[in-house]
Amino acid sequence: MRPLIYIMTPVLILTIILASRFVTWEAIKGEKPQAQADVREGTVLLRTWKIPHAIAAFTRAIETDPKYAEAYVKRGLAHYRAGQYKAAIADYTRTLDLNRYHADAYASRGDAYRALGNTQHAIADYSASIKKRWNANVTRRRAQTYFEQDDAKNAFADYSTVIKRQPSAVAYYARGNAYLRLSTESDQDRLRLALADLNQAIGLEQRFAGAYISRAQIYIHLGEQALATADYRNAVELFTETIQTWQGEPDALTQVYLWRAFVYQKLGEVAKAETDVHEMYKRVFSFFLKKVRNCDIL
Repeated sequence: MRPLIYIMTPVLILTIILASRFVTWEAIKGEKPQAQADVREGTVLLRTWKIPHAIAAFTRAIETDPKYAEAYVKRGLAHYRAGQYKAAIADYTRTLDLNRYHADAYASRGDAYRALGNTQHAIADYSASIKKRWNANVTRRRAQTYFEQDDAKNAFADYSTVIKRQPSAVAYYARGNAYLRLSTESDQDRLRLALADLNQAIGLEQRFAGAYISRAQIYIHLGEQALATADYRNAVELFTETIQTWQGEPDALTQVYLWRAFVYQKLGEVAKAETDVHEMYKRVFSFFLKKVRNCDIL
């Protein structure tokens, strides 16, 4: 689960990332104005999840200019969001054939391969992306994919690299969860390693609800029920505060209700868990209804 609050990214780093990912270099080179207009339109449609319309706009840009790399890479993202992973792979491959957006195209194609269950190709693409431009998120995704291949050694190597190069609450949380997944009640060494990482995550970000949940699970394995209950209570408070103060799209709270229901269940508060589950289903239905409308099915 994503943390409620992330450590702020320095402005300089954010500027570099935005420049590398979203600046329309084709516009600087003088690409055809109509193709540029179609890509701009598609980008807006993509941000509002009007996926079929976005794909159509990017396709028009490609028909106007078959060598417009930005149109391919963005259509690849649209296909990915639509669950059309093979089409996404084709677009990312074409982007690479055009010798553009290497790091992003490799990483995104890796995501598509991973979604198809092709972990070998996913790891190869994540590795190619990292070679072009090291990125903590891509390295974590490669680590998670290694885990899916039961390759714990390389997974922990990636997690440790992220912590060394870009230490953050998220990085410690990811490695701590990896230790937790591999541990058993009798495996005190891994449980202690997991606990140390989650303590670091919470120390860096005290409002990290997911870290409290994972740490509570460790405490249960260690027989520390009172500490586990305290961590579950902290998580409930953070989820409740988020729900009460949320000002964004209501559907975005779906996962928050799901996780709060999980914690209520762990605390034995079944009625509250059931209420949150019902609320989650309502929001899931609302979310998919909006997506269906955006696809012009209704």
